[in-house]
Amino acid sequence: MQVTVKLGSVLRDRAPGFVGGEGVVELPDDQEARVADVMATLGISSDEVNVIYLNHVFAAPSAAVQEGDRIALFPPNFIHFSQFYLRRTGE
Repeated sequence: MQVTVKLGSVLRDRAPGFVGGEGVVELPDDQEARVADVMATLGISSDEVNVIYLNHVFAAPSAAVQEGDRIALFPPNFIHFSQFYLRRTGE
């Protein structure tokens, strides 16, 4: 199975073969894959990722992935635009 991965900021250093921080990751077809499996394939730990998108929707490392999905990973130092638009609980 192939999924497209976009890496933001310093995570781009983890996949030098990606062009502009984007590339394809190959996963075994014989198992149910998760975002965490994609991260492990790239050698990226959950501590290094703060924001995950799966097909343009916020996701967790445990989210299942399928052939052709798009995953975007951003590190903690990435300032996510939604913090300026979304209200946090308790505000």
